[in-house]
Amino acid sequence: MKVLIRKIVTEVQLFFLLGFLFVFAMFQGGFVSWFLFYSMLPIILYMMMLPFYPLQNWKIDRQLTNRYLQAGGKLEINITIKRKFPFPLFFLIVEEDYPESLQYQDIGKKKYQFLSEQTGFERKRLWKKVIHPGFHRNIAISYPLAHLPRGKHQLSQVHLKVGDPFGFVEAAYTIDLGQEFYVYPAIQEMKWKYYSLSLEEGASASHMHDEKLTNVVSGVREYIPGDRFSWIDWKTTARKNTVMTKEFEQEKDSSMALILDVDGLQYQRLLVFEAAIEWTISILHTIRKKNQNVSFYTLGKEVKYFSNQQLQFQFPAVQNYLATVKQEHEVPLAQKIISPIPELTKGSTVLFVITHLDEVLVDRFVAWKSQDYIVMICYIVAEKDHQLHQQQLIKSLRLKNISVQIITEQQLLREQWEVSPSR
Repeated sequence: MKVLIRKIVTEVQLFFLLGFLFVFAMFQGGFVSWFLFYSMLPIILYMMMLPFYPLQNWKIDRQLTNRYLQAGGKLEINITIKRKFPFPLFFLIVEEDYPESLQYQDIGKKKYQFLSEQTGFERKRLWKKVIHPGFHRNIAISYPLAHLPRGKHQLSQVHLKVGDPFGFVEAAYTIDLGQEFYVYPAIQEMKWKYYSLSLEEGASASHMHDEKLTNVVSGVREYIPGDRFSWIDWKTTARKNTVMTKEFEQEKDSSMALILDVDGLQYQRLLVFEAAIEWTISILHTIRKKNQNVSFYTLGKEVKYFSNQQLQFQFPAVQNYLATVKQEHEVPLAQKIISPIPELTKGSTVLFVITHLDEVLVDRFVAWKSQDYIVMICYIVAEKDHQLHQQQLIKSLRLKNISVQIITEQQLLREQWEVSPSR
């Protein structure tokens, strides 16, 4: 309603201006007065038509060159505009709306030099393009979106604005073009320096793939790129009108488990959590390449579990999950590991990736160790936050024969990452 009132007020003002020029020419007379009137007449009429120009009749489309990328990657966005009638337009402003998830930039490992702050990670993204369509019916615009951060990103609205040469009259239109794309966490090359994992060069971990597990279907879910064609559930696909994939019963005999704490508690820095995600997926990728039998858990408000079967044959599902997982601030890790996870057998190696350490958590790790689990810890922390208190806690863990690796900016900025917990 306000827009309509504004248009009416503009039309009335332009009508009075045209009337004033006509009255001036009638009373003043002469060539100059009438020349002024007739030269301004087409401009004013154009300005009077412009607010009611039907921008909503334009056909607008946005295409993404890729919907699945890796953190730090670059995406090319193509916007095409088509209109039927070549009405003359002096300028057209096209503007994109970016979600909050895109207000960051990922510059690769270099971002970890700012691990203790967020100034180097935050980035206010704005995109606005001014073009001069004239009488063109088809308009094509391309622009890059670089240094993309991890996450599921939803592009939504495109704003269009046209106006007269003097900037007195404008017409605007906003169209919803909802499109989403995924940015997976970056996978770094990982080197292992721990004998019990059997991952050193030249060593081959024993791995038995239980084929019978692929015959026990536990449910269905939406298709994820990387799923086998033979796993598609055609009946459910036809019923829901979307491609659905079978999920298989999860293994309960993994010899190693990787546990990621997604509850950062208070004062946790966003880049520290991003480092934990990248560290985790790099470990999983390395273990997967070496055919090590492993399972993966994330402990937050809910427990998410990926079996060795899923890690080997449905790795895109793991990438998809780690692209969308967010840091939580609810239940501390110590409360979630009071008792060992039922799926883990005695003697299993349990590698925790954590971003917080306190006395209660130390007691929990010691309790796991006393129940015949091989406990290893990757503790990611900014150097300025690694105080004497945390050093004493780590020392007490090592005295209990629990391996701890402290990961700070120094380790994260290295060309090759290394898992080397020390006791």
